[in-house]
Amino acid sequence: MRPRIGYKKLAAVGVAAVVGVASTIALTSGSASASPVFGYSGYSYGTDVESGLANSGPQVISKFGCTTDATKHDKNDLSTANVNNQAIARSVKTDTHAFNNKGGTGVTSTATAADIRVGNLLTLTGVNTTTTARYYKGQLSYTGNTTFAGVKIGAISVPSLLKPKWNTKIAVPGLGYIVLNRVGGVKTASGIYSYAQAVVLHATVKNQYIPQGVDVAVLKTRAEISKPATALVIGDAFGTKATADKLVVSDATSLQTTCQGTEGKTVRVAVGELNIPKVAYVGGVYTTKNGAIGANKSYINFTSHVAGVKVGSLSIGAIESSASAWKTKDNKAGVSSSSTIASIRVGGKSYAVPTGENKTLNIPGVARLTFNQVMRQKRYISVNALVIDVYSLNTKVVVGHSAAGVVS
Repeated sequence: MRPRIGYKKLAAVGVAAVVGVASTIALTSGSASASPVFGYSGYSYGTDVESGLANSGPQVISKFGCTTDATKHDKNDLSTANVNNQAIARSVKTDTHAFNNKGGTGVTSTATAADIRVGNLLTLTGVNTTTTARYYKGQLSYTGNTTFAGVKIGAISVPSLLKPKWNTKIAVPGLGYIVLNRVGGVKTASGIYSYAQAVVLHATVKNQYIPQGVDVAVLKTRAEISKPATALVIGDAFGTKATADKLVVSDATSLQTTCQGTEGKTVRVAVGELNIPKVAYVGGVYTTKNGAIGANKSYINFTSHVAGVKVGSLSIGAIESSASAWKTKDNKAGVSSSSTIASIRVGGKSYAVPTGENKTLNIPGVARLTFNQVMRQKRYISVNALVIDVYSLNTKVVVGHSAAGVVS
């Protein structure tokens, strides 16, 4: 059984993960072709904090969305990953690419760092982690591994840990414990995904670097490939995302994506309350996805749920959105979306929530609000329940995003 990390406590650093990100895709075919297609997808993060810490959400991002293009490739180099204002990983490089060659078709995801440090408690140098998900001659398989040039716990070097076995657990005085070379994979009727993480830090005691009770995954990779199907299902959902000008302040929280669905099961990802520094306070967030791909029909549904958001004097009540898409073997298809917002208050004044798509409300000196922001493409729909343009911060906060589509 693969190890589990509670969603409320997970903070991922140096992520090079491979799953679908529909909000960035180009719908590459959309034709009536009945030829089976493979699905490739990927993203890379420098940091991904999902526990309410400062610098919440993914940072230092490279990604490509769910695609049928086996030459897709993206990377991000020479970055520092921070958690709780501590430089945990330095010179982070992430890379994810699809492939189709004599060894099969699939995705490889790699993340490296010159060093990973938690003060004087832990030092890891020359870190390299990678995973591959592959489809070859009708069979699905995966690999994953992490190696280190140096491992030091406190002041003691531990050469026996340079090539650790999968899921090696080590005590770290003053921090708690770590898990090195965390690797796993899940095979379904629709495809396979795999993951590898260089190190997972479990802060079980009080320390000055990582808040007690928080888990941090450092250099996390994930790879996904779908089996050939009549259509791929694509989409994503997240709770919040904040940008200032073109700079990402906090990327997608509670992110879910897909390229092959969930075999009809509902998958839920949740995080506790979080703080986007100098921008917003966000209540609990969770997202869901449910869908499947097959010979007769492919379908997907995403939902996003945010308990509430506070930006300065602006308070927004519960926010929800959903997006769905489907396609049958006889080329019938459809998409739909919805969103709701419970309440809007500024100080002691309440505002009515407009109905309909792409409605706006200007609150002088505070923010411009856009409700039920919908974007449609052929067999694809995206909805943002709320977009907040904060005047004083020159910052945009997207709340309650869901998107869904099919590609064939």
